[in-house]
Amino acid sequence: MRSAKALRARIAMAATLVTSTEHPLVKKIRLVASRARRAPAELVLAEGIRVLEEATNSNHPFEAVLLSDRFGTDERETALVQTWHSREIMIRRAAGPLFRSLSGVLSPQGALALVRVPNLTLNDVPTLPNPLILCACGIQDPGNLGTLLRTAAAAGAALVCTTPETGSLRNQKVIRSSAGAFFRIPVIESVGPSEFLTYCSARRIRPLRAEARSGASVWETSFQSPAAILLGSETRGVSEKDWSDIPAIHIPMARGSESLNVAAAGAIIFFEAYRQRCND
Repeated sequence: MRSAKALRARIAMAATLVTSTEHPLVKKIRLVASRARRAPAELVLAEGIRVLEEATNSNHPFEAVLLSDRFGTDERETALVQTWHSREIMIRRAAGPLFRSLSGVLSPQGALALVRVPNLTLNDVPTLPNPLILCACGIQDPGNLGTLLRTAAAAGAALVCTTPETGSLRNQKVIRSSAGAFFRIPVIESVGPSEFLTYCSARRIRPLRAEARSGASVWETSFQSPAAILLGSETRGVSEKDWSDIPAIHIPMARGSESLNVAAAGAIIFFEAYRQRCND
C-alpha cells in the first residue's frame, strides 16, 4: 500500500485545484445541499469519514469527490482515496476556506462527495423473508430521522419509508446523523397511507403504530413475524385519521412521564423486535 505521503503527492499532482465559488462542482454541491427543486433529483451529499466509508462500500455510484488540501493524512483517509482512484472517480481539491464554506459541519473532516442514489418506489423493493419496516409519519427533525435510520439498519430492518409530510431522508443532516446507514438500507419517500397499507396487506406484513400510552405494551407484542412500525412526531404522534385501523403499541414508562423522544422510542421498539427475532 502506498504511503500517505506518496498518496497526498499523487493527489496534489492529479487532482485539479478548485479556487472559485463559480466552479461547476462548487455550484452543484451547493445546489444539492440546498435540496432545491432544480437540484439533480438522484444526487445526495455525503460528508464525514464514516458516512463516506458507508457510501463507498455501497453500490451507489459517485459523481465527484471534493477534498480539502489536508485530506489523506491517516490510514482511513488513504484507503478511501485509493479506492476512489481505482474506480476512476473524479477527485478535486479545494483550499481550506472554500472547503469549509461548502461543509455542513463546524469541524469538517476534509472530504465531500456527490453520490447518485435513485429515488425508489415500493415496487422497486424485492420481497424479503420476514421483513421489519420503519415508516416515519410526519417527523421533521433531521437528527431524529437520521438516528431512526441508523437504528433501523442496526436492528436488521429491511426498509425505511416516509409519508408525504415527513422531512426528506436525503437531507445532508439526516445522512450525517444516520452515520451512513442511509446508503445501507433502501429508503422510499412520500408513500401515502393507502399505498403503504396495500403494500403491507399484499405481503402479510402487520402494521403497528407507536403511541405514547394506548395499545399493547411492546413487551407483550410479538415482532417475530413480518411487521411495519409506524412512528410519528412527538407533538402529533401517528395520525389517527390516516391510520385509525392500525393496532397501537406503547412503551411502558414511569408514572409522571409524558413521552419519549421519537428516536429513543424507535430504538427501544426496534431492538425489542431484534431481540425477539434473535431468540426465535
